[in-house]
Amino acid sequence: MFDNTETPSEDTSVAEATATETPSSDDLDLTIDELIRLNSEDYSEFTDDAQHKGMKPLAHWLQHVPPDVRKHIANLRADYSRKTQALSNERKEIDRLREEIVRTKAGVIDGPIAKLVKEVDTETEHDLFDPEGMKSEIKRQAALMLQEMLKPAQEQVQAEQRKFALERFKAENPELTLPEYKGPILEMLQTRPELTLEDAFFIVKAKIVSQKAAEERQQYMAQKNQRKETVGKIGGGSTVTPKGTPKFNSAWEAYQYHKQNTDGGRR
Repeated sequence: MFDNTETPSEDTSVAEATATETPSSDDLDLTIDELIRLNSEDYSEFTDDAQHKGMKPLAHWLQHVPPDVRKHIANLRADYSRKTQALSNERKEIDRLREEIVRTKAGVIDGPIAKLVKEVDTETEHDLFDPEGMKSEIKRQAALMLQEMLKPAQEQVQAEQRKFALERFKAENPELTLPEYKGPILEMLQTRPELTLEDAFFIVKAKIVSQKAAEERQQYMAQKNQRKETVGKIGGGSTVTPKGTPKFNSAWEAYQYHKQNTDGGRR
């Protein structure tokens, strides 16, 4: 009796061993951070200054690549969304803390001591030979000293408040970075120094919006006039007509003429 059991060949054993050692698809996944760290040593196209052009758009390839590739791209997209959301939350928390610090420091400007100093008349001098006058003068001198002590801190807090307000304004109005806004705003601030950045921005924005609206109206009227001219050419007849064909005052007359002649021909 012969044993029909086949003995695995050396090639089969090697293939099975290789298949066992092949990492799973999860092990081959790349995160956004790992993708960013790839460079030209990994793939020749991954240069730091890559500006590849002339390719078919990515939307085209998304329709033709295997589903697994789209799944990998989807994983990277989700990872990117999570990271950007986390960064956004961190920025919001940092802004909140900064605003809280600014509010705390603002006590230097409108806190109890600052309010007390403001209530004192520091302009009027008092009679030192009068008991009440002496008390008032001492209070006035104390207020002047406190003013001098608080002034540097107040100026610093006001500068921080202004800086924080400008950063928030810029974040809420990204148009500030556009050339069509940037140039006119800078020019306006130079010619009208009494304006704030916010004032200049809204003035320029109003002009740009008004100008675009006027251009859109002008374009609409031009298209409307063009349509009228086209309809007029169709409905007003033609100056050049084939021999034996009458001139028509409207497209309807032309239609009726050709319809009748066609029907007559069929009869």
